[in-house]
Amino acid sequence: MSCINQLNYDVKISLFSSIYLKNYFLWIGSGFSYNFGFGSWEDVLKKISDKIKYPLDLDVKNPLKAAELLCAFSKQEKGFDEIKFNSLVAESLLELKSDNVEPDWVRRFRAFSPNMIVTTNWDNQLETIYDNLVNVVVRKDRAPQVSNTGKNLFKIHGDVGRPASIVVTQSQYFSFQREDTYLNRKIYTLFSEASPIFLGYSLTDPNIGFLYDEVYAHLGEEKPPAFMVVHPTVDDKVLQESKLLFKDKNIHIIKAEIGEFLEDLSSEFREYKKSGKRFFVEHANIKVRLKEIVDLIIVNKKISQDDVLKRFNNRDSRQQSVKAFVEILSNQLLYVEFGGKLLSPENIMSYREIDQIVNSIVLLVNEDGYPNQVVRENFYTSVMRLCSKSDGVWDFYSAKQPFYNVLRISPGVESSIYSERISHIIEVLRWSGKGKLGKCWDTWDVFCKQINWFSESDIEGILIEMEKDELSFYRESDQAWLSKLKDCKNITNAQKMRIDSIVNI
Repeated sequence: MSCINQLNYDVKISLFSSIYLKNYFLWIGSGFSYNFGFGSWEDVLKKISDKIKYPLDLDVKNPLKAAELLCAFSKQEKGFDEIKFNSLVAESLLELKSDNVEPDWVRRFRAFSPNMIVTTNWDNQLETIYDNLVNVVVRKDRAPQVSNTGKNLFKIHGDVGRPASIVVTQSQYFSFQREDTYLNRKIYTLFSEASPIFLGYSLTDPNIGFLYDEVYAHLGEEKPPAFMVVHPTVDDKVLQESKLLFKDKNIHIIKAEIGEFLEDLSSEFREYKKSGKRFFVEHANIKVRLKEIVDLIIVNKKISQDDVLKRFNNRDSRQQSVKAFVEILSNQLLYVEFGGKLLSPENIMSYREIDQIVNSIVLLVNEDGYPNQVVRENFYTSVMRLCSKSDGVWDFYSAKQPFYNVLRISPGVESSIYSERISHIIEVLRWSGKGKLGKCWDTWDVFCKQINWFSESDIEGILIEMEKDELSFYRESDQAWLSKLKDCKNITNAQKMRIDSIVNI
């Protein structure tokens, strides 16, 4: 069973929505680095204790107090100052690292990482994962710079290469909590605006207590949800106590290994991206206007330029609406969620409704073009699927509208459906009303009236097909529509001569 199913449905959708909208950040703890061969807090403290020959039993289950005792002893008995003690901490951390240890989920983690990552770790493992291409901001930086385009790593407890920045003892920790720095304010802003996902923390980690008491207590009821992935070995009593404490704070716990969490999340998130839930989250700001257009289509209203442009009156809203309408074409269950109906047995919209969705897209695209090439290609692919592969395409009473929509799209030769569209056009024209094999005057009428929709590359594709040897037995019946094609304003003289050569054989 997927570990994501530990969350109830609404919370799970909140997690997916945060990720889809890129409204989340990662908060990385020491358990994360443990997967790469670094020692635990307890290991580091024991190492320091051995180095300075601390004479008392050390309770490493309370790491802040243990570090405070070690620091006090090193100052009083060894003549250390705080920076020298922190240097010893950094040295011990690096000495404990095992070489050539890397979990199999690194690539997935890198792909999952957002632009904001916060860590209480001192090591440089995250920098290594990101190939040192991440912008690093360390506690006590004098002039921190945040990247607006790349990844940012906030090391709030310092960096192993800068011992003065490290937070390890209880007094350093309390001092850190009282600091009014850019970094602390930035973290507070992140908590206010985005959902944190905690990886590599123990529920007994003092950092969790800090977050619970000092951050969430100040944000009030209206705050983004938080998600905490804890290792499966967590004590059941601690887990239940934490769930009890966090329940009213909008913090949700998932018991799983990091790799398991990333794999299950990836699998379920793929399904979410196909769902109506994701669609309505992405397009929440224009949902009402989209529904107004769909309602007009449902009541058999022909969509006009004014209908779409008065609802989507700037470039941003028009491009977003194009993306939304293209997705409705490609996933017709979304049309049902807007109140429309699908026809049996193929479960697609009627050709009239398909035509009006296509018309809405064309009217919007005529103003500002497509948002990107992916949306353009999805549009072409959806039109071909709906208007060349369903039963009604070859029905005398319904063939006109799907052929009309196949003609009105204009994929270039680089499109994946270019050849498919050319072949379909030839097949329909052979079936149309002027050749000896002709049967459908409606499609012939569309062809004659919209002859100027054919581009030079469309005509070239048709001629290349017709010049193939295996099509020669059709050439007598092709004479009418090929000759008509010479009326197109986009045809070249060379192409006209090639048509003459074909029809005169």
